[in-house]
Amino acid sequence: MAQFFITYPERSCEKTGFDHVRDTAAREAFTPYGYERVLNCKPSSDPGVVQRRLSLASQWLKVVESGLFPPLTQLDDIRDIVKECRIEGSMVQLTDFIIILDHAKTARKLKDFFDKLEGDFTHLTELGSTLIPLRELEKRISQTINDLGELRDDASSELRKIRTALNRSKNNLRATIQRVLRRLNSEGMTSDEGATIRSGRMVVPILAEFKRKVDGFIHDVSSTGQTLYLEPVEALQINNEIRQLEAEEKRETERIMRELSSFVRKFTDELDLNTETIAELDEIASKSAFGLKINGSIPVISGGLHLKLIQAFNPNLILKNLTARQKEPVIPLDLELTDQERALVITGPNAGGKSVAMKSVGLLSLMFQCGFPLPLHPDSRLPVISGLYVDMGDDQSIEDDLSTFSSRLKWMKNTLERLRPGSLVLVDEAGSGTDPEEGGALFQAFTELLVERGARVIITTHHGSLKVFAHQREEVVNGAMEFNQEHLSPTYRFRKGIPGSSYAFEIADRMKLPGILMERARSLLGENRDKMGDLLVSLERSIQESEEIRTRYNRRVAELEKKERIFDEEQSSFKNKKNQLLQKAYRDAEEILRGANQRIERAVEKIITEGSADRGLIREAREDVDLAKTTLEREKSELTEEIQIQKRYRQVPSEGDFVIIGDSNSTGELVEITGKKATVLVNGLRVKAPLKSLVKTDPP
Repeated sequence: MAQFFITYPERSCEKTGFDHVRDTAAREAFTPYGYERVLNCKPSSDPGVVQRRLSLASQWLKVVESGLFPPLTQLDDIRDIVKECRIEGSMVQLTDFIIILDHAKTARKLKDFFDKLEGDFTHLTELGSTLIPLRELEKRISQTINDLGELRDDASSELRKIRTALNRSKNNLRATIQRVLRRLNSEGMTSDEGATIRSGRMVVPILAEFKRKVDGFIHDVSSTGQTLYLEPVEALQINNEIRQLEAEEKRETERIMRELSSFVRKFTDELDLNTETIAELDEIASKSAFGLKINGSIPVISGGLHLKLIQAFNPNLILKNLTARQKEPVIPLDLELTDQERALVITGPNAGGKSVAMKSVGLLSLMFQCGFPLPLHPDSRLPVISGLYVDMGDDQSIEDDLSTFSSRLKWMKNTLERLRPGSLVLVDEAGSGTDPEEGGALFQAFTELLVERGARVIITTHHGSLKVFAHQREEVVNGAMEFNQEHLSPTYRFRKGIPGSSYAFEIADRMKLPGILMERARSLLGENRDKMGDLLVSLERSIQESEEIRTRYNRRVAELEKKERIFDEEQSSFKNKKNQLLQKAYRDAEEILRGANQRIERAVEKIITEGSADRGLIREAREDVDLAKTTLEREKSELTEEIQIQKRYRQVPSEGDFVIIGDSNSTGELVEITGKKATVLVNGLRVKAPLKSLVKTDPP
């Protein structure tokens, strides 16, 4: 039986920023069901479920990036309508039939889309195949209700008959009222108003002093009492007919709606099943749309607890930049922990990015196991963790009489009681809130116990004892947030393998605190601890200098390789032009020889015709022409062979090809390529040579 993913405490999703991710992604939904699913999505601890979620997101992204868009559309909630429709004798409202029709159409279009989808989209097409086309239901509703949600005149023959009679009576009423109104107006008995409606009946406005001179029924009086609204006697019968027809129309409308509701009742199970599938598709679409917004991709599920983040960004920092007027640079996180490295202690200055780095690991893990695309390189690898335990922020409680430190102790106790192997535990500012030595010892013991029970732990701290602990234990590693010592500002780049300094004294010196204060502080700190701090600062400075040298070296190598590539391209272009010119020259020479040969033949023919042929002279001329042709053919053949050789030079040989090594003319089989070096087997000997010196040739 699969276990549920555990998060502790309940606010862990809020603390890591996952709530904000879900809120933002949910707003991409087309349907209320998709919105709810994204908003309430929970990580799975089952690798099979996680793999399916990631595959669905990956396939959806591929579909969208190929220029195809699944026909999801805005839909109103159908669940209460279907629930009410299940009740025998119930009547669905007219507007609700349109919602049912929209769902049926969307399900059919989605199924058609995924049925016709070509390519490796196995999970998506399997999900799409669960949709059930309801063409019979679509047809019945469309024949009964128009696009405006109104009952069609031809919904039944009786309704058509009633509405025809009703329209005729209304037209007759309008004509009668207008005739009466014109007569009364000519006699000066009406006000400036035209005909109007009172109590659902058409009336004419007449002046109060003429009320006994016009036959009819008074329905209303104006607020001033000067105008009466009277139904003329000529219209009484027509209005009565209209009222009767409207009542008949209402009865027929209700009959049709109950009949249609009964028809829909047959498809309630199918509608519910389609709603579930549409909801899941909408959830995938929403997560994928969010993923595109943050430039997300799908990483690989790793075995064990191996974690490898390549160029990973915190999604909430990206979202912040999307709406910010002034964008701030977001530094990616590169972090790898092997399966054996079970704990990471991150140190460094305040506001240097320790907490953000730790929080990013937790947030990306939650998103990963919910099936979100992540803002990182697709070669990144994340483990499937069984739970997330977070000690971050202040959880002190006045109601429970808990101080900040007491709340941390309670969290430690509950975490140890609930912990599962394979969980991720995040602790921010470990050891703070109490005596430094006691706090450091407490969290060291806590970390040791967590590692023994199979968890992965990431903590941030300023405590030197925890730095030493990480250095001495094989399964625990140090890590630091890089700090620019020249400007005394954080770079927000993570470096694994070394502890970081807090730079308290350096920053204080930069802020020009009094010298006497700094001197006293250093003396209080103690010589050995001050030397240790200086050592860390010096170590980080040396690493930064090495990084700068390496960066300059890599840049120089890239420039040289670019120049070499340009030179090779120019040389190749020059040889091509040379060969083109030679070929043109040989074609021209062939034309000249061909013309010369034709002229000689004509001359010979003429001499023979005139009977004065010098056969020796003719033979000599023909031999000269043949010699020129032979020379030309030989040189042309040599040129063709040279072109073929140059083509082989331009081909990069692969392992298994036979090659010639440089100018030595030694021939052998290419058995291994390592970077720009190659190994060739020549007469049983393995010969090392630069890859670019090899020329592909035919096997012997």
